[in-house]
Amino acid sequence: MKSILSVIVLVLFSSSAIAGQEEYDECILKYMKGAKIDVATHLIMQACKENYKSPSFTSYKKKAFNKCILENLVGIESVPAAMEIKEVCNRKAKRREK
Repeated sequence: MKSILSVIVLVLFSSSAIAGQEEYDECILKYMKGAKIDVATHLIMQACKENYKSPSFTSYKKKAFNKCILENLVGIESVPAAMEIKEVCNRKAKRREK
C-alpha cells in the first residue's frame, strides 16, 4: 500500500513538473524575444521561473510582481528604465496585497 501511494505521488509530481516546464518554456519564448538588455533578460527569466516552474512556492504578491514585470519590461532599452519599472511593479504588487 505504501509503495502504491509513493508511485501515485511520484506520477502526480512528475506530470506537474512537465506541465510547469512547458509553461515556463512558453513564457520564455513569449517575453524573451523582446528583451534588449541583460537586466531585463534576468528579470524575465526569474519571473517565468517563479510563476511557472515553482508556482506553489511563489506568493500571490510575487506572482503579481512577476506579471507586471512580464507585461511591462519587454522592449526597454535602458537600465534606469528597467529599474524604475521594477520599482513600480514592486509598489503595485504591495498595493494589491492590502
